[in-house]
Amino acid sequence: MTVAGTAHATETDQYFAIDKPPRDSLEVLNEKVNRDILGALALVNRTGSWEKASCEDVSHRIYQRFRIIGLHKIELWAENTPRIDRKPLKADYDRFQETSSLYRNERLWDWGLYFGIKATFNVAGVHMGADKLSHFFQTGWKYNKRYHAYREAGVPEREALERVIRYGVGTEKGSLGLTTTGVFSFADLEANYQGFLFYRSLCQDENPRLVKTPEGWRLQRPFDWREYVSPQLDESVNNSAFTSKRWSEVRAILQRDYCPRLDSDVFQEHYRRYARYPRHADDFNVRYVQELIAQGEVPPQEDHSLWAACGRSRPDFGTNEEKAPEDALATSANPAPPRYEAPRVDEPLLRPLFEVGVGGLRFSGSDWSVLLQTQFVLRETVVPEDTWDAVRLPEYQLWASLDGRLAVSPGPRGSLSYADLRFAPAERRVEMNNADTGDTLSAGVAWAPMRLTRFTGMDRSWGLELSVAGARAKTGTSLGEQQRLRVFASVALDAVGYKGALHLSNLGTFHGVHVATLAAEAGAEWLLTRQLRLGLVLGGNAGISLGWLRGGGGFSAPSDLGAYAEGQVDVTSTFRLFARGQLDALREPAHQRTLSAPAFLTGAAVRF
Repeated sequence: MTVAGTAHATETDQYFAIDKPPRDSLEVLNEKVNRDILGALALVNRTGSWEKASCEDVSHRIYQRFRIIGLHKIELWAENTPRIDRKPLKADYDRFQETSSLYRNERLWDWGLYFGIKATFNVAGVHMGADKLSHFFQTGWKYNKRYHAYREAGVPEREALERVIRYGVGTEKGSLGLTTTGVFSFADLEANYQGFLFYRSLCQDENPRLVKTPEGWRLQRPFDWREYVSPQLDESVNNSAFTSKRWSEVRAILQRDYCPRLDSDVFQEHYRRYARYPRHADDFNVRYVQELIAQGEVPPQEDHSLWAACGRSRPDFGTNEEKAPEDALATSANPAPPRYEAPRVDEPLLRPLFEVGVGGLRFSGSDWSVLLQTQFVLRETVVPEDTWDAVRLPEYQLWASLDGRLAVSPGPRGSLSYADLRFAPAERRVEMNNADTGDTLSAGVAWAPMRLTRFTGMDRSWGLELSVAGARAKTGTSLGEQQRLRVFASVALDAVGYKGALHLSNLGTFHGVHVATLAAEAGAEWLLTRQLRLGLVLGGNAGISLGWLRGGGGFSAPSDLGAYAEGQVDVTSTFRLFARGQLDALREPAHQRTLSAPAFLTGAAVRF
């Protein structure tokens, strides 16, 4: 909840970039946003119900392209793609945090800035932090939803606009600002409002961007950042306000690092250039926030400016009525609309993957048994994957996944001596892949994951765990043209649900609450040739439950533990040899005993 709720409760430092401006990334960011919009429309148009979808439904699909399950995908992309010039560079980021950041301090632990300081990049001549992308697409969407709700309830337009801005003010006073980081960002409020204008432009404007045609939904007017960016997104101009403690730290840095440079040609030109910047026509947010400052509902902005820290008044650098320079700052009167191509979707929406393996199993007190190892995944592509950039963020939905082992031949204690099956009916996942380095990062949410077990060697006839939801994360480097070695690590947490277990002996039958199960896995793969791969996987899991044990056992808190190691050899892309050793254990405190079942499995698997 903390990660999802404060994922963009981060800050940015545009003062650092004043004398080291990044290259303009307007074209790259325009292309990225338009391709994401077109990719979302391509998916909508592939469904059989696109004709019934409203423009608001399509807008929500576009919103999901930029943020999903707590991750700001476009912000992750912007911070990692080599096509965007950022200050500081990634290689210099740690040194920047320690020696140059506006927010560096002597605190032992500054939890409010746990997510770090976002880098600065340049869009149409405006310096802005990567966090402004998440405010634009995420909080701007919330503005849009609230605005429509107010208007449908009969609230006049101006009052509806004021209410959504007050909502943004509340977030800056609360979880996205003063309460967490000690910073009230006026630039964040501007990004929120401009994002709202973007979402409103999709359907509500006189000339909406989206239109339904006989062939499907189309983007008739490309997105252009120049319609939304302005110096109000630069926190060295539209400065933030701070809590007293944070301001004492920031003011000391401003006085030491920036006041001596305030009259330099670089700083003077920085502010003079912004004074000539062509303002966007709709500056309602700026005017209304100033009204709230005058009413005392918003912290006094000017008291926390660079000029205030230096004991000076903000000078007049001219007005935006002066002619703007003929460069990237100015928008041409009739720009030729660029053409963007949607990501191609050559694969079917539903992509099944099967893996079936057969091997031998032996655990304590048993003979060899034939064991079936299965894996099944039915995946629907939710958003087409971009291949135009080195950094890609595909998104997909797992409608069903089954992973586990099942003994199919009679053992000494029954016709089914062993079973460990895990099933996830639905899972939504986002991945970030870097084609240049091979790095991967994924996160997802699984709905109603369950586990079915039968371990006669552990005296468990049947066991069932059913969780409400689960979280998944995985990171590593992938095999590729330049990488012969792949390493990875993953973690999964299934939380809160039902657990029941039927035991053969005096453990009786257990019913209770499945509190949580934590599973972790790590491994390495070595690509010897294009066909031959060696791999090693190590993993384990631990779960705990609370409930009642029948048969005189009373209250109980059983726990399940497991560990395994598996070696793999992929002879071809479809044929794998494997050897697996594992240990499953059940701890029942009510009876003060631990049951365990070691096992060894070796065999072959076919993937198709």
